[in-house]
Amino acid sequence: MKKTIFVMAVCAAAFSAVAGGKIRVHSHRGETDFAPQNTAEAIKLAYDMGSLMIETDFWQTKDGSIVCVHERHELKNLWGIDKDPRDLTAEEIKSARLAHPERFDKKYADCRLPMLDDILAVIPKDKKFELEVKWYGKGFADKVDAAREKAGLKRENILITSFSADVVKDFKSKYPDYETMLIFSYNPEKHSPESIISTAKRAGVSQVALGNYRKIDREFVRKIQDAGFKVGVWQVQNLDDLAYAAKIGEFIPSHFCEGQKLPDAGLHIIHARIFRIQKNLARPF
Repeated sequence: MKKTIFVMAVCAAAFSAVAGGKIRVHSHRGETDFAPQNTAEAIKLAYDMGSLMIETDFWQTKDGSIVCVHERHELKNLWGIDKDPRDLTAEEIKSARLAHPERFDKKYADCRLPMLDDILAVIPKDKKFELEVKWYGKGFADKVDAAREKAGLKRENILITSFSADVVKDFKSKYPDYETMLIFSYNPEKHSPESIISTAKRAGVSQVALGNYRKIDREFVRKIQDAGFKVGVWQVQNLDDLAYAAKIGEFIPSHFCEGQKLPDAGLHIIHARIFRIQKNLARPF
């Protein structure tokens, strides 16, 4: 049986690698080799190029708006706004323009700093979307669900993720129909499979994603999997990363992608650049 590799943003649903296997791509902040990251244009382009799922970042601002941006550095570098995303206002978001449009193709010169509605509007109804919560304020969960309904998406289209166990726990308590995932930046001095399992259970999530994954092995991943969690790794930046991620995922039972159980041994490979992976697939690894 042909094995399948999923190169993902942050969805736990990928499979062990063999040369010549099928690559199914999930992307990180959209297709950022062409369009400005975390914009509606980058998100739409990634879906158009074949991504099954896309991860982006969201902050709730001081006036209750929800803006799509990774952090302060991105806000300054892309949009010329030197402030914490939490301090933005709706008016600042709507009036923001690219600080250096010349860095991109002319078709992207008019990209805008997107709000939650702008991003959800370009998500295909048959695709998945990962909403990573960077700053969680009062009413955040209610606003996400209202925006999701306005966009015509189902709750199963959206995966809610965060580095904060308290955030995903609170969101899940308000809207239990959403699937949630907890993200870890693996630190060998702080994390063991047992500590990750304990924190994930407290948060009430069904998935975990592990950064700094070159310091973990197959047995580490398997222990978390055996506790009932779907396990992902991030970031996958090149084919060497992809090969290592596949190695530590070998023999992990497969899980879902877009609601389907697939019959191959599995791994969850996370945060990939679509164009860079596609461009290099002819090179064996």
